[in-house]
Amino acid sequence: MHKPSIYSKVNLEIKDAGTARKIATVTFESNEVSEKEKQACLELSRVANIPGFRKGKAPLPMIRKRYTKELLEELNRKISTEAYEAVLSEKNLRVYSILKVDAGNLDPNSSASVEITIDVEPEFDLPDYENFELEINPTEVNESDVAKEIQSLCDQRATFEIVERKVEAGDYVKCSYEGKIGDQAVADLVPEKPIYGKQSNTWEEAGQVKGMGVEAIAEGIIGLAKEDSTTLKASFEEDFEVAPLAGKTVEYSIEIHEVREKKSPEPDSKEFLESLKIENLEELNEKVKKDLSNRKERENINAKRQQVTQKILEMPEFPLPQQAVEDESNTIFQNNAQRAIQGGAKQEEIEEKRDELWKQSQSQAQSRVKLTITLGRIAEKEKIEVKNEDLAQAATHEAMMMRKDPNEFIKELTQDRARLNRFRQDILHDKTLEFVANKGKEKVCEIEGDPTN
Repeated sequence: MHKPSIYSKVNLEIKDAGTARKIATVTFESNEVSEKEKQACLELSRVANIPGFRKGKAPLPMIRKRYTKELLEELNRKISTEAYEAVLSEKNLRVYSILKVDAGNLDPNSSASVEITIDVEPEFDLPDYENFELEINPTEVNESDVAKEIQSLCDQRATFEIVERKVEAGDYVKCSYEGKIGDQAVADLVPEKPIYGKQSNTWEEAGQVKGMGVEAIAEGIIGLAKEDSTTLKASFEEDFEVAPLAGKTVEYSIEIHEVREKKSPEPDSKEFLESLKIENLEELNEKVKKDLSNRKERENINAKRQQVTQKILEMPEFPLPQQAVEDESNTIFQNNAQRAIQGGAKQEEIEEKRDELWKQSQSQAQSRVKLTITLGRIAEKEKIEVKNEDLAQAATHEAMMMRKDPNEFIKELTQDRARLNRFRQDILHDKTLEFVANKGKEKVCEIEGDPTN
């Protein structure tokens, strides 16, 4: 229990009430309560319509008699507000959020005690963020990078022409297939994953074994021709993500319907260059080189921010505000459930995994709150603030992403204080993350890869 401390004219006592939670009791003497009741009475008399009296001239006893309920409500508001402000102004408290303000039943002629339940930010040591070692990839662009990117641009403008020959690697093949394990149709085993069971008139890229699909089919169709049929076997690893197929061998029957050859334009062809609004191959090389360099810079910026986030999360744990974690957990859980439903999951499947999903949501929420508090403390130390231009720029960007009119979106924000505060917090979070990322010590990886791994 904390010893009572005095703030202004009120007596403030603070007690622990759980992890990162406290109850502050603010006590007012009877003369202070009476004075506030008198202020409320005078304010009400200036607007009250009482027959026989001009506004502000009616006797206070008459005001008290006619407006007993309204006066008590206003007295409650005044007492609660002063108590609220006293708690927020207490130097020994870092208030994260106010959860409850309870003034009880007030008597204008008696002392009053207001209980305020608050979640607080704990005391903790900030990491040595100015000396964070952050790995980045080299940003130099070589000829191989440029050639690969130009080929990718050519492939994006490729045509696919029907050919009457056997399938070669890189061809696009229209085919149908069905898989079985013995007499059991795979389509019945994994109805939610039809790509592994049965497909009609689907397209496969011959020899392409990356990404979704059955590798054995992509490889097995090479050498076949239109109207050919065959059977082949596909073996799945013991840890395959689709559980009913893990460690199993599936026999697929395949029929070829059509073969198309992919034909990409030459990089120096007039039609290709015109489609890019480029004069010649030299200009294309320069543009691609510049674009690749900018892309690598952006990737490094994102990688540094991810590493800063990870380093903060690896800090020693400290008590987190309970309500903040609870609210964040609910938000994450609802968002994850909504995405799962949009992805085809059924409500009953989500209910079956509710406990598991809730634990995951809580873990993510704890990380988010820890990150938010730490970045907020860094912002305070470094005097990083959200300026009006930051707010306007972020709101305009958000509105464009949502395909809304920026002015309408800003109007919506200003009408919802909680949403506006959250928006400001996100901007401050982003600015501080950028600040720390720029302060860190860069280390260029010798072998280009993902520096966040």
